[in-house]
This record gives sequence, structure tokens and C-alpha cells, in this order.
Amino acid sequence: MKLKYGLLIMSLVATIFSMVACSPAGGSPASNEAEPTAENEANIAEEKNLYVGPELVDCVGVGPMKCMQVKEDPNGDYLLFYSPIEGFEFEPGHEYELRVRVETVANPPADGSSLRYILVEEMSKIPVSDNLESAAKENTTMLEGTRWELVSLLDADGQTGALLPGSEVFAEFKNSRLTGKGGCNNFFGGYTVDGNNLTVSPLGSTMMACAEDLMRQEAAFLTALQSAATFAIDGDQMQIMNAAGDTVLTMVAAEPVTLTGVTWSAMMVNNGREAVSSLVANTSITAVFSEDGKLNGSAGCNRYMTTYSVDGENITIQSPATTRMMCPGEGIMEQEAAYLKMLPQVSTYKISGDKLELRTADGALVASYVVENAAADES
Repeated sequence: MKLKYGLLIMSLVATIFSMVACSPAGGSPASNEAEPTAENEANIAEEKNLYVGPELVDCVGVGPMKCMQVKEDPNGDYLLFYSPIEGFEFEPGHEYELRVRVETVANPPADGSSLRYILVEEMSKIPVSDNLESAAKENTTMLEGTRWELVSLLDADGQTGALLPGSEVFAEFKNSRLTGKGGCNNFFGGYTVDGNNLTVSPLGSTMMACAEDLMRQEAAFLTALQSAATFAIDGDQMQIMNAAGDTVLTMVAAEPVTLTGVTWSAMMVNNGREAVSSLVANTSITAVFSEDGKLNGSAGCNRYMTTYSVDGENITIQSPATTRMMCPGEGIMEQEAAYLKMLPQVSTYKISGDKLELRTADGALVASYVVENAAADES
């Protein structure tokens, strides 16, 4: 009997040990499903735009290699990019805008990136030559039709000096014709533009004499202008360089004056006898063009008022009405009558800096004006 009970106890103990051995740790039932791990999960971080430069450059990873140049800000600088972009085939000589998906990489190798880049969309692919051509056209557009005022220049001694106080030096480039003022004399000539290359032909000028320092500045300015080889525009500033790459002129774009919003003060008027003359002493002729198409001002004695219309550089002025005053003084009423008679013959107008010219259809000057506060400065 004792033997029988002993065998029974041993059998129970063996069964218990067998059950314990077959159970997973913690006593939970065994499962045939694999535990989820970081290796089989991809964490999608974000999508972003990348701008890729037109060439591969030398860089160093595990060893020497070639890297793309990439930036996230289109106006920023390119940075070296060591990772591949899956699905993207780079072709040198093109600039790209890409939409990419950025995923984290779990447990990356020691020499690998923790980020994975996958192409979502190639948004643009532009040959670099197209960009250069576009930039050249933009530069030419900015150069022309702007009044560029001198800030500093390289003098005959190779020193960069600022503009003399109170002097007016500017240049205007338009349709291959270069005009401006050197501080004393007006100058004129031609120019050609090819991309960022600038060539200025020999310049002519009027022959007035001014103060010695002003004449030295004018000579240095015209010499520097004619030595132009290239130019660069950044915002409202332009630098002109010579063939050696030296910056010979630094100029700034003047705020353009419009026809309306200012008082134009006449400097010269047509006398009605096919000649243009300065104003009779102690008289003032003005013109104020309002945005609603009205024109009024002083004709030298009486106030006048009329209407006008503009189409590009063409302008039409209706016959003016006036007050009925009589002013004593030689030539005052004759000057006024000639001015009022010529106004309806105006066909074109031109603004250059703070100067306005009104001309007939055949090019005869009716009147030349300057912005009123500038006229006070010149008197």
C-alpha cells in the first residue's frame, strides 16, 4: 500500500513539473503571433519641399563621395545633402523643386542616416541656362527705365569717395540710349547689355563750367561710366564694375516721380514763335495734374483750369479756361497767352527724374518743368 501511494505522488509531481516547463514566462498562455518591434514599423514624420542644385559636389562621408546640394528655403543657401532620395533621378545642369516624404529609420547603422527620403512629386525641373537667361532679362529690365543716382565712385587715384554734398549726378538707361547729368553738365551716349555685361560708348556732354571740385567729380564719373564691363543689381542698389572687377560706381534707384501728386514748375516755355525761352522775370507758371483728369495751375498771371487724358506716353489737354486778371509788366501777358495757346497742342509727355517735358506731335517743346521744391533748390 505504501508503495502504491508513493507512485501516485511521484506521478502528480511529474505532471506539475511538465505543465510549468511548457508555460511561457509570467504564466501567460503561449502565442504564435510575433511581438511588434520598431524594425517593422515606419514612422512618417512629415512631407516637405526640397530645392536641389544643378550639380553634385565633393563631400566626405565614410570616404570621399559626391553629394547633392539642397535647401528648404528657395531664397536660402545650398547645403550638402548626404542621403539619397528614393525614386529621384538627378540630372546635372538642372535645378529641381521636389516634394518628399521624410520617415524616421529605427536603429540606423552607425554610418547611416536616421531619416529616409522618398520622392512624392517632382514639382519642377528647370535647365540652369533658362534660369540664367531669366535672371539676365530681369537685370536688364531693372537697369532700364530707372533713374540711377550716384552714391560713390572710384576716383583717378583709385580711392572710393562719396558724392559731393549738394551735387546731382545720375544716369538713365533706355532703349540703348544713355543720358544723365554729371553734376555740372548733361551727358549722352549709347550702351549695350548682354546678360550682366555692360558696354558704354564714348559719351558727349554740354560744355558748362562749374566749381573745380564739381568738375573733377564729373570727369571721374564719366570716365568710370565709360570703363563699365559688368553690372550687378541688388534691390535698389546697382554696382558697375570695370574689366578688372573693381567697383567703379555705386548707384541707387531714385523713387520715381509720377505725373500726378506734385506741382510742376515751368523752367522753359514755348513763346509761340517757334522758340523756347526762360520765363519772364518774377513770373511763375505751374501745372498740377490730378488723378481725376483735371489740370490747373498758374499761367504767369491768371489761374487756368482744364482737363487731360493719358494713354501711355501720349497726353491730350483740352483748351483751358482762365480767370480774367491783367498783370502789368513787360511780356507777362504775351507769355501767358502763348503758353495757354500751346497747351492744347501737347501730344506727348516725358518724365526724367524730377523733370517733365510736354511736346507736340512733331516733337516741338511746349514747356519743361521741374518738381516745385526742386525748382526752389535750383534757384
